[in-house]
Amino acid sequence: MSNKGNYRQDAIMKLLIQEKTVAVEELAKLFSVTPTTIRRDLLELEANHQIIRSRGYAFLNEDYNTDDNRYRINMFHSEKQRIAKRAMQMVSSNSSLLLDSGTTILELAKELNVHNEFRNICIITNGLDVALSLSGFSTVSMPPGVVDHYSKTIYGVKTTEFFSGIHADIAFIGSCGILHTNGPTISTPFLLDIKQKMIQVSNKVILLIDSSKFLSSGFYPFCDFNQIDAIITVETEENKESIENLRNDGIEVILA
Repeated sequence: MSNKGNYRQDAIMKLLIQEKTVAVEELAKLFSVTPTTIRRDLLELEANHQIIRSRGYAFLNEDYNTDDNRYRINMFHSEKQRIAKRAMQMVSSNSSLLLDSGTTILELAKELNVHNEFRNICIITNGLDVALSLSGFSTVSMPPGVVDHYSKTIYGVKTTEFFSGIHADIAFIGSCGILHTNGPTISTPFLLDIKQKMIQVSNKVILLIDSSKFLSSGFYPFCDFNQIDAIITVETEENKESIENLRNDGIEVILA
């Protein structure tokens, strides 16, 4: 797929996050392309379980914002790659890292894996996909607990206890969204204690979120923005004002 196709599909998803449904003809006019081109975009989005198509309309698949990586891994992929590359600039050869679960954190793990100079740093993660992607590292630790089938995230009482007994230089954290909230959120309560503990035991906390996270939020805030040292994201027309508001509140926002 061309970069224009990637950009258009990301833009369609952002529109659906806000509007929930949109007509094919409306999308064709908006992007100045033919309805056939839009239908090809929608077919790919539907194949990735991001939308549902019906009689000239596209509907947001509400499962896109769950912790199911099957639905989210291809969403805003180019943004996540940019965010991961920017996050790499904060890592040094003597860092100890906590890596959250989630698809943006997974992109950071993939980026780490190709940098030989970081192969000996210590990494702890509760994301099974994240750990498996770090095949070139000598030391990757995981907590005990239960693996959630869909998100590949480890959780449980023993998981939280594990994070209580460690210390890290940097925690890279993900979120379901930050729309109209006082801090980043998640959709499932069983991860609350774990994310909060990751933040408590780290010298620096970096939130990695693609631009769509400014358009939605989960049910459960896991910290306030003042507990975050920096947010790495991509600026778009949709989130430009929100980024400015965060900066006005004294929050460091780094653009990828």
